[in-house]
Amino acid sequence: MKINAILQAVRNRVTIKLGLLLVSVFLLIIFLIGHLLYSLFLSFYLSHIKEELIQRAQSHANVLSDHFESLTINHVIRMEKNSNQMVVILDQQRRVIASSETVTPLHRQYLSQADMKKQEETAIEQDWDTKPFLVFESPIHQDGRIVGTVMMFNSTTPIRQAVDILRGMLVIAGIVAVVIVAGVSFIISRMIVRPLLTMKKATGNIALGNYVTKVDVQGGDEIAQLAASINHMSEQIRFYQKQRNEFLADIGHELRTPLTYLKGYSEILMQSHGSSEHVEYAKTIYEQSSRLQRFVQDLFDLARMEQGTFSFQMECLSLEESVIEALSLAEISMDEKGIYLEYTPPPSSLCIMGDRQRIGQVLLNILENARRYISAESTVFVTIEREEEYASIKIRDTGPGIPEEDIPYITERLYRVEKSRSQSTGGSGLGLAISKEIIEKHNGRLIIQSKQGEGTEFCITLPLK
Repeated sequence: MKINAILQAVRNRVTIKLGLLLVSVFLLIIFLIGHLLYSLFLSFYLSHIKEELIQRAQSHANVLSDHFESLTINHVIRMEKNSNQMVVILDQQRRVIASSETVTPLHRQYLSQADMKKQEETAIEQDWDTKPFLVFESPIHQDGRIVGTVMMFNSTTPIRQAVDILRGMLVIAGIVAVVIVAGVSFIISRMIVRPLLTMKKATGNIALGNYVTKVDVQGGDEIAQLAASINHMSEQIRFYQKQRNEFLADIGHELRTPLTYLKGYSEILMQSHGSSEHVEYAKTIYEQSSRLQRFVQDLFDLARMEQGTFSFQMECLSLEESVIEALSLAEISMDEKGIYLEYTPPPSSLCIMGDRQRIGQVLLNILENARRYISAESTVFVTIEREEEYASIKIRDTGPGIPEEDIPYITERLYRVEKSRSQSTGGSGLGLAISKEIIEKHNGRLIIQSKQGEGTEFCITLPLK
């Protein structure tokens, strides 16, 4: 699980991905450069050793070709006594005439390979990695014939030690370079990604409705231009949001007075002694004006909530009392349609800090929503539970349910699942939007779960006092 969490964090963090990309590129470059340096060093080093062995073998062979006698042989042997190479002089029958060091069985296996017929310098052994010696031979000529051979031995142990030292130095240099490059890469990636993270946070705040969010614009590159575009977008959204809220508030204010007159005069006409047809018309006007009055009030409340001018009378209230009060008010309309209410109280009293009237408004909105959509003889289940530091009110019906694609949007203003806008199957589309705003103002959450054909559950979660 931890590995999966780490991998998920890597996949979700641009800083880590960019840093790893830069480190990977630098590691590849360092590896290629290290491999190139290693190969060049090894090639030059081995070439130098082999060339030196060939030259010394040839030089000794030339001297002995001119004077193949004891004095010259002893002179050649003395020259190699304190050097890193070993010289062995053979006669025509491959017998050892002289050597600068003691000839061991390891040397003898190469002496037997000496070729008395070759007219020029020859490499007998060049494997430095697994063999004990590098071996070269050079023929001694006199009167057009080969009278002996000079064989030069160079121990491969110092070569392997030098190569091991080189490898160690390259590894240490590589580790140091990786650490430095990793630090620089993550600093660079952080510098590049930091403005993007700031903009991500800003756009998240804008999405939550905080339109005063600003992003610092530094420089004139593409990232700065993006930041300026986000600021401009935020200002435009804030402007249109303000205009919309003011429009809704003005509409609500301007319509309330004429609607009050319309409703009042239609009520008077209903009580008059006119014809039944006129009374029926007056009744229709009264009902529609009442419906429109509620719709305008909902619009006005929403506008005030978003403007921050909607006041709440917060007090310590019993959640059970608020629920019972809402159920009592909804019971009459439920009975008219033949819908049963089943209430399950909490094991103990639960208190919250809230506005009694607004909490009741939320409960009535949800209960009314259930009444509209479920059929007669159905049941609405209301349960209060405690969940650690929160209280939850669950209202579940056995209605037709809500399509999955509509669930994320049903708390948006004016959104309705039933698109025909029929009065018999839905309200104004503002009730759940207002309910969500009220619950969020109480630091709570409104969670909706539904399956088509099984019903819908509204869960109101509020912090306990």
